[in-house]
Amino acid sequence: MKNTSIKILSWLLILLVGGCVDPYRPPEITSPGSYLVVNGFFNSAPGTTSTFQLSRTQALTDTKAPTAETKAQVTIESQSKATYPLTEGTAGTYALSGVTARQGETYRLHIKTTKGVDYYSDYVPVIQTPPIDSVSWRVENGGVQLSVNAHDSQNNTRYYRWEFDETWEYLTPYSSVFEILNDRIVERSLRVNQCWRSGSSTNIMTTSTNRLSQDVVSQFPLLFIEGSSYKLGVRYSMLVRQFALSQAGFEYYDQLAKITQNIGSIFDPQPSQITGNIRSTTNASELALGFFRVGSVETKRIFIVRTQVPTLRPATGYENCRVDTLGASDILKDKPAIISMFDRTRYFTTTDYCVDCRLQGGILTRPDFW
Repeated sequence: MKNTSIKILSWLLILLVGGCVDPYRPPEITSPGSYLVVNGFFNSAPGTTSTFQLSRTQALTDTKAPTAETKAQVTIESQSKATYPLTEGTAGTYALSGVTARQGETYRLHIKTTKGVDYYSDYVPVIQTPPIDSVSWRVENGGVQLSVNAHDSQNNTRYYRWEFDETWEYLTPYSSVFEILNDRIVERSLRVNQCWRSGSSTNIMTTSTNRLSQDVVSQFPLLFIEGSSYKLGVRYSMLVRQFALSQAGFEYYDQLAKITQNIGSIFDPQPSQITGNIRSTTNASELALGFFRVGSVETKRIFIVRTQVPTLRPATGYENCRVDTLGASDILKDKPAIISMFDRTRYFTTTDYCVDCRLQGGILTRPDFW
């Protein structure tokens, strides 16, 4: 009886303590500041367009797209007093064309918002990016590992960053010959079983060769694709972009990666404020997030076709597709997807998902580089 009473009292204490715990939501989460975010760089390659996106930070719980910073005055200024104004196109996107950065010159970014707040970056030099030696891939651990290789024979680069875009082709298991229009079964005018889908890198990828005797990057990992991924089902392509960084730029991106990608335990880097090399001269509390850099970008594209990875078994996403046969009257009533004619009165049918590749997020237009 005594043990039972102790157990009951213990449970009551646990419930009482648990009921007294309120979630802590600091003001930085409930009422975050709205700070300027600057994304872009001054491309030093001749004949290119430099683009900057300006937006505002938002609460972690906010699911809307970030608010664009519109109607700002954006200029790039050289230390020798040349000024190049950027033009706003779509909301919050500013572009500069026909201007080539001069080697040996330094430049800064100047932003003046409609509220009259001025932001200036540090003056930064022009940094040329060495070419990408190769983008390689190999089958390992049941999937495909893609990596990048590069070097600078002058040993001047030392700090690198990469981004990539990926595109893959896929097919539905059935090609639809007919469709329903205006309550009639008619021949389909558009082929909808072959699609291309694209994505971009989301992680910050940087490395330094500063501790190496030679400025060589060998087999830096970019992406691992599981062998079951439908990206490898027909043909896959990756376009890699390589950027050379200054030491300050490398430290900015490296710190940003640590506090955004490696948070999960008490041993990981803890959240902290990181802003980059852009600051407000009007009000120090008006923070700006981003890093202004001037330089070139190098690119390289590779392709992987299904026959090159015969040991892998990519899924298609269409494993549950089934075929039925229906008469015309049932088709007009139930409106399934029509594959082809079975006989004079019946048709092979399935679901729309199994014939229209657009329902898996792709587009019908073949990319120009395909």
